Amino acid sequence: MKVLILKTMKNRILIFCLCAAHSMLIGQNSTHDTYLGIGTGRRTIALTEKIQEMPKTIDSTVDMSAVKYYLEPKKHETEFNAVPIKPAKLKIVEPLDKLYNGYVKAAAGTYIMPLLDVYYNATRSKVNSWGVNGLHHSAIGSIADVGLSQFSENKIGGFYTHFLDKQDLKLNLNYKRDVFHYYGFSQDSLIVPQEYIDNSDTTRQVYNLIEFSGDFKSRNVGRDTSKLNYHGSLDYHFLNNISGSTENYFKVGAEIGKFLKKEEFIVSLDVDVNNLNQVQWDKNNGSWQEGETISSTNSIINANPHIFSRGGNWKAKAGLSLQANIDYEAKFYFYPDLECSYSLFNNLFIPYLGVNGGLQRNNLNSIRLLNPFVADDSKLRNTNQRINLFGGIRGSVSNNMTFNLSASFEKLNDMYFFVPDTVSSFENKFQLLYDNMDKTTFAGQLSYKKAEKLKLFAKGEFFFYSLTDESNQAWQMPNYKFTISGLYDIADKIIIKSSVFLVGSRATFSYLQPAGLDVEEFEFINDRFEYELKPFIDMNLGVEYRYNKRISAFVDFNNFTASKYQRWMNHPVQSINIFGGVTFTF
Repeated sequence: MKVLILKTMKNRILIFCLCAAHSMLIGQNSTHDTYLGIGTGRRTIALTEKIQEMPKTIDSTVDMSAVKYYLEPKKHETEFNAVPIKPAKLKIVEPLDKLYNGYVKAAAGTYIMPLLDVYYNATRSKVNSWGVNGLHHSAIGSIADVGLSQFSENKIGGFYTHFLDKQDLKLNLNYKRDVFHYYGFSQDSLIVPQEYIDNSDTTRQVYNLIEFSGDFKSRNVGRDTSKLNYHGSLDYHFLNNISGSTENYFKVGAEIGKFLKKEEFIVSLDVDVNNLNQVQWDKNNGSWQEGETISSTNSIINANPHIFSRGGNWKAKAGLSLQANIDYEAKFYFYPDLECSYSLFNNLFIPYLGVNGGLQRNNLNSIRLLNPFVADDSKLRNTNQRINLFGGIRGSVSNNMTFNLSASFEKLNDMYFFVPDTVSSFENKFQLLYDNMDKTTFAGQLSYKKAEKLKLFAKGEFFFYSLTDESNQAWQMPNYKFTISGLYDIADKIIIKSSVFLVGSRATFSYLQPAGLDVEEFEFINDRFEYELKPFIDMNLGVEYRYNKRISAFVDFNNFTASKYQRWMNHPVQSINIFGGVTFTF
């Protein structure tokens, strides 16, 4: 029974499937199909048409047609005017001026004064440069009524410079011999024995000097930030005199700098050592003690880092100097090193301001070059410039004229002054007296230059001193100085040179009553006679005639106003001195 029921259900299902398949085939082939449902309306369903194509990807890029431009030709009327052209000239570069190896200058003048100056050097070279020089200048005659005043100057030396790829090396070696006399005696003095005045051995002095120096520096022109700038220096001298004093001076320095953008960073270090052996005067025998000297050694160390910076119109320097003064004890000092300037109206006016300071080396050689009549046994100290405040304005009035107006204020410790010596001389020598001083200076200078034909220069200085101990007097230091000089070249054949020096009064004193002066001109204070050396003017004129580029003749009129002024107390200078000679180049 169960089997019969299953077969009946299978048959029914098969019939239903066949009917459904037949209906689907009929629905796909007919265009309309009517659906009869419940209600009063009739609904007609439209057959959908199926798309047989597969979807495709469409590129979003749109092809654009090329745009073409064109210009319509249009003719413009033009005119041509022929202009004549001058014939072309060929510019020929002139060859370098010929250099000569040798130079000789020979002359003679009043006071039986011969001069011979010889110079010989190498010509142009890319490898090295060298030269040698010899000089003799003396006066056999003497100034009247002041004792023996003859002198002689002798020099022989040379230099050598070697040019490396990136550095320069320069060496100098010189020997100098200076002979003179201490002739500064008080006029008509009854205290000084005449045999002492006329004795050459008692007033004669001889200085022998050997100098050596060397420089080694990089050749970095401009502001190359990729290179290191460096400079090394060495200086040495040996000095002795007829009395038996000797001096050895040694200085070595190094400087390193580098540009970083607008700034230049520099560090410098200097070390100098001075050793002095001084003879002593024996008052009992009236002579120098042979073999007995007092030795002293002094050193100065200076370290100075600083920075240079610049902008469009301004420049500035900022640094600090650390210095040490070492002898029997060490003293350390700090000094500012500041300076700035600003350009106005394209360098027409340049105001500037700065402050610095430092230790100033005083040794026997530097003192005797300033005043040769200093005594052998003078005590030497270094001057401490505690502060130097300066400022001013410089600029150009025109393309040919420049000016500089300045003012400065200095505070100086252990400033030296020349005072009469009564230990080893009859005031015809000078000892050194030290004092603390404030110094104010006002200065102005003006220069004019028109090519090489005309050169003019003028400078004036006014000094104001304030001292702490020595009755407020800066002994033998002037209160003003004026300098005027000029050169005029007439057709490169006649050269006219002139110079004028005007020096103001200088305070001094003597333990002997000054002779030749009125009583009202000096005062007796502190057991000494104090007075002032009169202002003096020294005018010089020189004329040179150039026969050609190798031969010339000249004549100089020195102190042609015949003024017998005293640069140092009781040391009058020569009167008018006519000096003439020739020069020859070979």
